[in-house]
Amino acid sequence: MASSLRLSGRRIARSLPSPLVQSQQRAYAVQAAAQTADFSVSSTQEGIKVATLDEGLPTSAITVAVKAGSRYESQPGLSHVLKNFVFKNTNKRSALRIIRETELLGGVLSSSLTREHLFLTAECMRGDEAYFAEILGDVLIQSKFAAHEYHEEVVPSVAVEYEQAIQSPDVLALDLAHQLAFRRGLGNSLFATPHLHVDLHSVVGYGRSVFAQPSNLAVLASGVEGGAFSNLVGEFFTGSSASASASSSAAARSATQSKYYGGEMRVAHTAHGGKELGSLLVAFEGGAQNAPEYAVLRTLLGGENSIKWTNGLSPLSKLTPLVGGQYKPAVKSFNLHYSDAGLLGFFVQAPTKQVGEIASGAVAALKAAAAGVKEEELKRAIAKTKFQAANVWKAESRGKSLLAHSSLNLAKSRRSRTHSHLLIKSQRSKCRKQPRPLSRASLP
Repeated sequence: MASSLRLSGRRIARSLPSPLVQSQQRAYAVQAAAQTADFSVSSTQEGIKVATLDEGLPTSAITVAVKAGSRYESQPGLSHVLKNFVFKNTNKRSALRIIRETELLGGVLSSSLTREHLFLTAECMRGDEAYFAEILGDVLIQSKFAAHEYHEEVVPSVAVEYEQAIQSPDVLALDLAHQLAFRRGLGNSLFATPHLHVDLHSVVGYGRSVFAQPSNLAVLASGVEGGAFSNLVGEFFTGSSASASASSSAAARSATQSKYYGGEMRVAHTAHGGKELGSLLVAFEGGAQNAPEYAVLRTLLGGENSIKWTNGLSPLSKLTPLVGGQYKPAVKSFNLHYSDAGLLGFFVQAPTKQVGEIASGAVAALKAAAAGVKEEELKRAIAKTKFQAANVWKAESRGKSLLAHSSLNLAKSRRSRTHSHLLIKSQRSKCRKQPRPLSRASLP
């Protein structure tokens, strides 16, 4: 039977059209080539950091990481508005031309914002990276920031994103928790609110200021050849517009060392279930990006299930109630780390009458972990943390946020430390001291 199956497979393969067989063979070759990835970090003459990872895949991704997150803005909402102001008209191309040429090549352009970085990303087929590198360079250097685009496209899109954010309890609670914990810098909101007007002149000045400084930029690419791509960066990311050179250096605020304060806030929020559902977020001062023990602690606390129809084995998972024959997670832990600070905590969303009981159980689980954990539980948490870190590296535009941290700090050390916070040593967590006073955002 086995012989006949193999023979049938050969016959089917021989009957397939030649291009299809060749495509299948190329796919196998790509998989084999992907096993040997080529990673390199360099810097252009202007000081722009460049990191490339060639996995031999048929697609490429280019991300420009700009130190223009919300912690650096000199006025609330500037970073959020700037995120929606990119990929518009430039001195070389209109926005319509950028869209049409991108779609013609089967590419995707996107922008995203964190508290420390603004990411401009282009995804394309391998071989088209030269065109998209030029597009990204034009956006940084040649953007017009036209008034009609600001009023007709940018402002409405910012308003929609703000409304979506305040309708999500977890997004709103995390944003408020940062404000309580850090007040300014990392405490700046990710979103521009309609209550505070962000004028066009301020956005243009802020954008030209952060884009014109090479020390603020890191270009991260995957699926490209390192040497050739560095030449593209040197070609398309050099120079500045006249207005960029004349912009005030005070438009972007330099980052100060984050200081943890803490506090408590209660917010009326009925969009996620009226009076039947309540939300509670409790956060403590966490660790920076070079503190993997906090990531292990978050995994140790858990909250999510790894296997369907079960509530998991982690302490927070055991607090999950059985509703309608299914386990619906009511409390999840989180660990948000930045260059010099972090937040560690848990988020509860459950029927209002159960929020207090579940939160008390979560606090007890956290205190029990601080008192000590079993060796088996620690090994399980370390293994799962390693998997989650590797999975984030693969999924999140191939690790653009992780690469940005190491690339933007390349001047401190010529040796690449990109993977330093991904490799977690098998040792007991050092987080045994009593946590600092908590930050709590309650959404009744």
